[in-house]
Amino acid sequence: MDKTIWLGSGFGLGAALFQSLSYLCIRLFNKRHNDTIITLLALSHILMGLISIPLAAVFWSDAIPPVKVYLWSLLGTSGFYLMGQFFLFAAIIHSEPSRVAPMLGLKVFILALISALFLGQHFDMTKWVAVALTTTAVLLLSGSGKRLEVRFIVLGLLACVSYCLSDLCIKVLVGHFAFMGILRGAVFSTALSYIVCGLIGGLVVAVNPKHSTRETWLYAVPFAASWFIAMIFLFSCFGFVGVVYGNILQSTRGILSIALGFIIAHLGFETLESKPTGGIIAKRLAAAVLMVAAVVLFLI
Repeated sequence: MDKTIWLGSGFGLGAALFQSLSYLCIRLFNKRHNDTIITLLALSHILMGLISIPLAAVFWSDAIPPVKVYLWSLLGTSGFYLMGQFFLFAAIIHSEPSRVAPMLGLKVFILALISALFLGQHFDMTKWVAVALTTTAVLLLSGSGKRLEVRFIVLGLLACVSYCLSDLCIKVLVGHFAFMGILRGAVFSTALSYIVCGLIGGLVVAVNPKHSTRETWLYAVPFAASWFIAMIFLFSCFGFVGVVYGNILQSTRGILSIALGFIIAHLGFETLESKPTGGIIAKRLAAAVLMVAAVVLFLI
């Protein structure tokens, strides 16, 4: 395995870990502040936008192409991402993070189909088996607990499709800055995307400022920090290994979310996560084995 694959895999797993942490932060925000999901979306993206301004300035150079060259990929990255966030937050508020995170692994199957049908990308049989294993693992993880409500399934699928479209735009956006090097280009692309998201968040707060209090700002910080770190890792991962394998790596967040949920539940925070039964744990372990097998097969 060459250095590019190793780096991409490391960034993908890092993205999965910090996304898993961010889902718990969403749940914590909602438990402490019975505000709408729009509040956390707006406040957290203002914070991430503020962080992104100096970050983009550090990487800015005269060699960067005119805005019109990358405008549509930038708007696609930010716009579809915000749609996905809205659907994701709605799902997490009505369920436990360890139920939501695995379902997002369906992105792998959706992305593989889009890439094969519309983008001319070819996958051999081994890689399709890897996609199938990932999908099976996702279904096992999502079914390891209470019966899934139709509303939850619909919200999860809408989030998956939105994120898939954003991921494809991310790959294009990072490509515009490939001359900077993959890592620098990925960080710069992340900063540009979240400046756009921050502006949209600012507009939302300006229109409806009543939920913008000192406490809501403070409780938005953990999510903003964990999610922004995850996105830097994710953009870098896609730059190194592409969106399909990147999403297989990202699907491990389901396993990580379950592990974090298990720890949190046994520490007494059952308002965030409930304690799983032995049968549920067995299903989750089986899904973990399938996920690891999928990663190995995709690398063959």
